[in-house]
Amino acid sequence: MGRATPTILMGELRMPSALLLATLFLMAIPASIADTGDNTVMQDQTGEQPSHENNTFYLWGRNSGTPCWGHFNNSDSGTDPSGYAEQTQANGKMEVEWTCRMDPQLNEDFALENEAEIQVHLMIDVQGVWENGNGCNGDCENLNISLMKGGLEVAKYEYTAMNTGENEIVITFPVNETLQVWDDSTDNPALRVRMVLYASSGIFCAIPGVNCDAQFRMYYSGQEEAQYNGTVTFPILNDTASEDILGNGDDNGGGDDDGLPGFGIFAAASAIGIAAFARRKQE
Repeated sequence: MGRATPTILMGELRMPSALLLATLFLMAIPASIADTGDNTVMQDQTGEQPSHENNTFYLWGRNSGTPCWGHFNNSDSGTDPSGYAEQTQANGKMEVEWTCRMDPQLNEDFALENEAEIQVHLMIDVQGVWENGNGCNGDCENLNISLMKGGLEVAKYEYTAMNTGENEIVITFPVNETLQVWDDSTDNPALRVRMVLYASSGIFCAIPGVNCDAQFRMYYSGQEEAQYNGTVTFPILNDTASEDILGNGDDNGGGDDDGLPGFGIFAAASAIGIAAFARRKQE
């Protein structure tokens, strides 16, 4: 009976050590899982997000043009296999307006080189009559190409040199103060194309085999011939140059403990210290 007391004391002293090991184990597992999950998400989205090296916005979408979308990866398994969007109408007025928004959403701010140029490249195939053609009733519109930040139109170009058939279109938007900074919370990039035209009319349209429909076709990216790819190229600054414009570049506000160097070590050391204190108190 005299030796029962040391046995009980040893059991009491072992309990904090066991609890400590279990606590540290539980702390380590969620952190590891969380890190793995974050890395997986970043790997999935890295190729679709803009950067200094990855600065081309590729257009994708359905055959109807609604929806269409874009991202900074030169492949997309969800785009229409035909490789283009098309709208046709046999007679009367046809209005085309497609907005290709970035999908997935922009997840980090980025900045453009001031006084450089954003370049838009499109292949448009058109047939019918419009403002710079003949037979328009006065309510047609030339091709208008707009650059969007979220729902806000920040730049617009009216293309007046459109011809019947295929048109390879290359236009630029000079970077100014409005276009230099793109905020991930409000400035999701998008490209909008709009044109209003009419189907052709006249005696020739009554001839069998003559096509007088109004037609508008825009090619997406992923084409074998480069001139058919629909793209927007942004002059994105590298990280060092962007910091001068964006500030510290910390989109998370610095409030995430995972971003602190050695946080896990600090937590473990704190737990060990608390356990040692508890053990000394028991002794």
